[in-house]
Amino acid sequence: MQCSNQVNKDSISLKKTIRSLCNKNVRRPLTYEQVKKWIKQFDDGPEELLALLILRYLIYRTNDQLKSSIKQALKYAALSQITENQGFGQVVDWKDLLSNKVEGFKFFFGPTQFDYSVPGKSGEIISRMLKNNFSINSSQLAYPIDFKNKSLQHNERYFLVDDAIYTGKQVNDFLNEHGDFMTSSEQSAIVVGLAHEDAINFIKKTHPNIPVFYGEKITSKECFVSLSDDWVDDEIWQYAEQTPQETYNHIVKNKAKFDINSDLYGYGNLGCLIAFEHGIPDNTLSLLWDESATWEPLIPRS
Repeated sequence: MQCSNQVNKDSISLKKTIRSLCNKNVRRPLTYEQVKKWIKQFDDGPEELLALLILRYLIYRTNDQLKSSIKQALKYAALSQITENQGFGQVVDWKDLLSNKVEGFKFFFGPTQFDYSVPGKSGEIISRMLKNNFSINSSQLAYPIDFKNKSLQHNERYFLVDDAIYTGKQVNDFLNEHGDFMTSSEQSAIVVGLAHEDAINFIKKTHPNIPVFYGEKITSKECFVSLSDDWVDDEIWQYAEQTPQETYNHIVKNKAKFDINSDLYGYGNLGCLIAFEHGIPDNTLSLLWDESATWEPLIPRS
């Protein structure tokens, strides 16, 4: 174990970096006051260092950044339609294509919800984003219930749009139950701002005819288990008697005391370190969002 002076210097440096990220609105609306309150739940030593490293390596995306990623994904998806359908007499702008300004195409966009009865936070945000930034009108926003027992006409296209996908299992179940009309890569696609490699590979295996377009991809290397190994190898982690994973597991089981049936590293045990301005996915480390009688989350999901 390194000397306490070095440990203190490294902790101070991490705190300065995290404070700077909050104060510069890079992680708005998350404030440094919220961060300090969350860190106080960790004991001095390995626990506090773990908290600081989690915060330092957290991938945080504001709505503006998410909009940029959605834009990239939509552009790729639109260009795939132009590539698949040659014979245009003029250059086609991808935004014009998606907003139904190109003859011969009729695009629809929907969230990963069957109908209008229980609106989801990410679905509402994506719908507003589509209307406000990509000239997509309300008549183009459609739920799968609108296509129940129907097939897409030859000129119709349907893009299932969301902020992100992680394991791909929830989207797969949704497609199995409600996506019968999404059968062809020439007429259907999944469009997300951020995609985990596991989800991309899983959907490719279970629904090979439905492509996944994304603006940003993350891998397991950017998630907790791989990162914690890197922290040890790079000597960022200064406690030889216990690993970051052992420290994390101890806190979850003995301090936070979450439901013992829950995945320690979030849904699917991916251990993602991801948060958005509008909320946090349950695939992220549970210490960040879960709560109990003895634990307050940094970013509540409710």
